[in-house]
Amino acid sequence: AARALGATARRRLAPPAPGGWDTPLDPIWEVRVEGRKLKGFVDLANDVTAEDLRLAQREGYESVEHAKRYTTLGMAPDQGKTSGVVGMALLAQARGETPEAVGTTTFRPPYAPVSLGIFAGAEGGPMWEPVRRTPFHGAAEAAGAVFVDAGLWKRAWYFPRRGEGLAAASRREAAMVRDTVGLCDVSTLGKLRVQGPDAAAFLDRIYSNLMSTLPPGKARYGFMLREDGVAYDDGAVWRWSETDFLVTATTAHAAGVHDHLELWAARWPDLRVDIACETEAWAALALAGPRARAALARATSADVSDAALPFMGLASAEVCGAQAKIARISFSGELAYEIYVRPSDAEGLWEGLSAAAQAERGGPYGLEALDILRVEKGHVTGREIDGRMTLADLGLPRMMSKKKAFLGQALAGRPGLTDPARPSLVGLEPTDAEAAFMAGAVLAPPGHRQGHGLGHVASIADSPARGRRIALGFVAGGLAEWEGRVVVAKDPIARAETPLRVVSPHFVDPDGERLRG
Repeated sequence: AARALGATARRRLAPPAPGGWDTPLDPIWEVRVEGRKLKGFVDLANDVTAEDLRLAQREGYESVEHAKRYTTLGMAPDQGKTSGVVGMALLAQARGETPEAVGTTTFRPPYAPVSLGIFAGAEGGPMWEPVRRTPFHGAAEAAGAVFVDAGLWKRAWYFPRRGEGLAAASRREAAMVRDTVGLCDVSTLGKLRVQGPDAAAFLDRIYSNLMSTLPPGKARYGFMLREDGVAYDDGAVWRWSETDFLVTATTAHAAGVHDHLELWAARWPDLRVDIACETEAWAALALAGPRARAALARATSADVSDAALPFMGLASAEVCGAQAKIARISFSGELAYEIYVRPSDAEGLWEGLSAAAQAERGGPYGLEALDILRVEKGHVTGREIDGRMTLADLGLPRMMSKKKAFLGQALAGRPGLTDPARPSLVGLEPTDAEAAFMAGAVLAPPGHRQGHGLGHVASIADSPARGRRIALGFVAGGLAEWEGRVVVAKDPIARAETPLRVVSPHFVDPDGERLRG
């Protein structure tokens, strides 16, 4: 390599003798070419040259640690693995010393190269992280469930009959819930017990809407914001007494919400409040559909009439022989209940409620059908609450109370977050009932060819209630500007452009008559 550059060696090596070289090799730290001024790059990632190191020595940065910071030698992603030894040797040469006398910089992890497979994380295959199964896992498996990974959880995805795949089974299950009654495992929801004399005041600060006015024995839907005013997580708050609340959080944010509450409890030491994580202390089933009340009545002797247990009401009762907590809460948009029991009673609850649902011509439904139902109703999840959206973007500006202060309130009023031209939640239907399109597609006006467009498709569902694919998405100006008009879903990966009509995000029962029935 040296000769190819026109250099001549300082010393010729003798031919190899049997068993090895008869003369030890001298390291060549730098190749110089007579008559040519070449840059001798040492650190290829940070473009550090041999002359940079000699300059460091002349400027007085003779310590290896000082020279490293003066030149950025070894501060690239390889942390000096490809340049450290040569750089230290050139510094030693400039100082007139041996490399051993100069020494090396402090090495930081990783001390050895890291396999790219390590960075694959959860995609690295089984055994990478512990698998979590709900107390109903065995019962759902026996009922024929196909499971899907939802974070660390194994969740029942769909319950196929003979010859059914995901699409056919999930559409059948969603239609079943709309027509009769369905049973769904919701044990993965985060469950946090908030107790103490100041529990209500604490939750008023945490949630954007009022919680202190919630009567005991009732539940209320609530939203948490981040400090920057952006929507963080939603869920229900159950109030059992003046000082005892149960907060539910989404599966994805269960651990994060727990940390969030603990953090702010510590930052507000004047509030007397205690927080306990009860996510795995309760097994939970949702019973949803127009025959849900009749099915529940088969499993309990308690009065579950509308008068005794109204919408967002709570009850403690024996269900399928087990002591249970019942909340009349709906995620599907249908008359629905969530029944919580201790994990030791999960098997009996599944068997009893399954039999009750079957007696009302219903059965179990999985996560895919649950997603279809919530898109039909216009309920948002993590696909919409994606860390960029405000409550106004989600169509929920009235959930920001004007009667109290709450976390994120100040920064939620920034001009950039209150601009009416921001993309906000809309429903989307293809103008051709047979057309298919995908989540993630960019929404643009017809004829638009460049730029970012108006917004994007967030969630899709093949809706049995509407007989076509529907979607929730975000369009600049929202319904006020675009309702009834056509936008185009552009998917450059699929090389598809699909005309969509902007409609209300509430495709089914927009007035909420079913869930209050």
